[in-house]
Amino acid sequence: MPVSRRGFIFAGQTLLAAAALPMKFFAASVPEAGVSNTPNMTSWTKNTFQPLVSSSFRVHTGQLANTWLTLLSVQDMNAKTPAASGAAGFGLSLLKTRPAVLDTFALHFQGTGEALPQGTYELEHHTLGKFSLFIVPSGATTYTAVISHLLNGGALAGPRPIKSKPQAGAQAAL
Repeated sequence: MPVSRRGFIFAGQTLLAAAALPMKFFAASVPEAGVSNTPNMTSWTKNTFQPLVSSSFRVHTGQLANTWLTLLSVQDMNAKTPAASGAAGFGLSLLKTRPAVLDTFALHFQGTGEALPQGTYELEHHTLGKFSLFIVPSGATTYTAVISHLLNGGALAGPRPIKSKPQAGAQAAL
């Protein structure tokens, strides 16, 4: 089937536009038959996990052995200073952007059953449902997962320009 130049360019532009759109525009509003909805982890904060301390999460490893993780603590890892706007760092004060609000926290687990190597696992909790989480061993039977995401969709702080100090001889030359 021959493809015209116009058809090729149109298809390329369509694919480019589709790649630029956020994935939420492609999400189906009605789940397929037999497929459960996955939880929206972007709305989870440390306050989501705080009441779940001492509760258990089942780990689906694909093996017959049951592995469980008990949530020991939720550690706040947010920076004490607010994130600055990336545009202001480059002198673009005309652009009004909101500073980004990051929510970063660590989940500390105690494991039972088989030891798990570092990796992404499907966890299941009676309140949260099934979700994937990257966990790292932090001891013989303890594990840590760090979650960090934007809460408001603001601009992240970009690199700041380096302001060089004038040299002693440069002042005299001016």
